[in-house]
Amino acid sequence: MRDLLLRGIVPDRDLRVVYVQATELARLGRMLHGLAPTSAAIFGEALAAGLVLAALQKDDTRVNLHLRVDGPLGGLLVDADTHGNVRGRVRQPQVNFPGDVAAARRAALGGGGTLSVLRDLGTGEFYRGSVEIGAGTLTQHLRTYFTESEQVDTAFDVALLPAGKEPLGVVAAILVQKLPEGDAAALQAMRARVAAGALPAALEQGLAPAAVAAAVAGAGLEVLEEREVAYRCHCSRERALNAVSALGTEGIASVLAQPSAERQVAIDCEFCRQSYVFGEQELRDVARRLAPGASGGGGMARA
Repeated sequence: MRDLLLRGIVPDRDLRVVYVQATELARLGRMLHGLAPTSAAIFGEALAAGLVLAALQKDDTRVNLHLRVDGPLGGLLVDADTHGNVRGRVRQPQVNFPGDVAAARRAALGGGGTLSVLRDLGTGEFYRGSVEIGAGTLTQHLRTYFTESEQVDTAFDVALLPAGKEPLGVVAAILVQKLPEGDAAALQAMRARVAAGALPAALEQGLAPAAVAAAVAGAGLEVLEEREVAYRCHCSRERALNAVSALGTEGIASVLAQPSAERQVAIDCEFCRQSYVFGEQELRDVARRLAPGASGGGGMARA
């Protein structure tokens, strides 16, 4: 089943619903970063959650989910936008605890840290909300975030189901939030369904996305939108060249002073592992543009 994001409402109870299926993109993220099983599970959980958070944004904006923990994973960063694109990185990719997956995810995060969400407000301004966290899974920490930082009544869950030998058999997330005039009792009932395992139970039945969402949100769900989601990075050679300019004229001169075969700079994207290599001539061009008084130098330094 393809990866997708579904947005809907339950109009008679004034609730909004976001459902994300992120199986293939979670597997791609695992492959790109060479993740061990526990790191991969937490990263898949984070990618799905990032897409849910982005679905709450205004159009043409993005959101960052940032986790710092004292456990072996160290932390992670997920960057998602309102067009269904998501990417990220994990601080320690080779974390693995055999046995129960949920217990492994808790152990990898440790007993303390900070979860923060940076939102693009679409006006050139940004808002960061954060919470201190203890022991638990990323999903549990996000529930704390919605309650303490955003202070919005929310039912939220991320499910990771194996399929045979594939630990990322299905990766999915759901969020139900009460709108200003929403039914608080109905939202509480959905939290109870989440706690009872409604999301993984619906996924195990092989239900269609709308039916999975309805299994948590209840009868009366109206689907407003379905769109594709994917692990996509917006890095480019031009952006990498901007990173080269950060070396400054002295840094570039140091590279150009090396033996001929070593006069190059490689910039590796930390989100998709794409490598951009810039040779001697390109480095000389950058150095000329950065030189004091050079035409266009200031613009490139700010890019």
